[in-house]
Amino acid sequence: MKRLVAILGAIFLGAACVSLDWSALGPHRSAPVAGAMRVGAEECLVCHDEVHGHEKIAAYHADCESCHGGGSLHADSEDPLEIRHPANTDCLRCHAVGFDTHLSWGTGEHSRAGLYCTDCHNPHSTDRDHLRVFSQPGSRNMDVPSRLCIECHRDVSAEFNYPSHHPVREGGMACTSCHDPHEDSRVAHATTNQVCAQCHQDIVGPWVYEHPPVVENCGSCHAPHGAVADNLLATIQPVVCLGCHPLNDQFHHDLLATGITGNSQITQDFPSAAGELLKANEARAFLRRCTDCHGAIHGSYSDAKLRY
Repeated sequence: MKRLVAILGAIFLGAACVSLDWSALGPHRSAPVAGAMRVGAEECLVCHDEVHGHEKIAAYHADCESCHGGGSLHADSEDPLEIRHPANTDCLRCHAVGFDTHLSWGTGEHSRAGLYCTDCHNPHSTDRDHLRVFSQPGSRNMDVPSRLCIECHRDVSAEFNYPSHHPVREGGMACTSCHDPHEDSRVAHATTNQVCAQCHQDIVGPWVYEHPPVVENCGSCHAPHGAVADNLLATIQPVVCLGCHPLNDQFHHDLLATGITGNSQITQDFPSAAGELLKANEARAFLRRCTDCHGAIHGSYSDAKLRY
């Protein structure tokens, strides 16, 4: 038994470690190389005649040493440690903070995780947004940014294969439909519900009778990337509802709704029948979906108990 527990623990620990499968690209030596002098891009192209397979890169990225620093020592020795890797500050000299999408990059999750701009972007590419292109099995229909995201976020990639999922693998939407990769989610301009409302406008209200968890956060009930249960529910009904609604009321759980109480003559004379009726009442709650009766689960204009 102990051995089984140890094995299961190792499996879960391994799963946690690979949920974010990221490794740096290149040596990431971003500090200036002492004594290196500028030699010009023409000298660089003597060896790097096709940079990452592109015979010609965008003109605004064509000055190699504006990002890599002086190349004289590297040109002589061809040692990759004698040329520096562009730092994020090099990119932000042109892609200035606040000019487009980088207002909160410095405090965002990707920046705090130590990612370089070049881990996602290939400045030598001539493609739009200069994104690196990856491909995993089953990602053929995904857009390029989403394929890039799941290269690291393998746990999310797996959730896109669940029976109920947002259509990212099918190309119906992208990771960037909901997420801004340059943003700090702690100071995001929109709440979770506002992001969901971009598509699900019909269920966000405002309602006369509101469902408090719905108003607070759609993620209280739904798993945004994918779920085994229908409708992206974090777990099946009625379990998802029982997380907030304990069955201690008369109608759903006990016998008071039928007029039978623990002190009644019927209970005393027919204890087995009363027990069967109790089981039937519990089955009414546990073996059905709450939405069979409370169909207006997101909110209602007419019923305080969220029934249609």
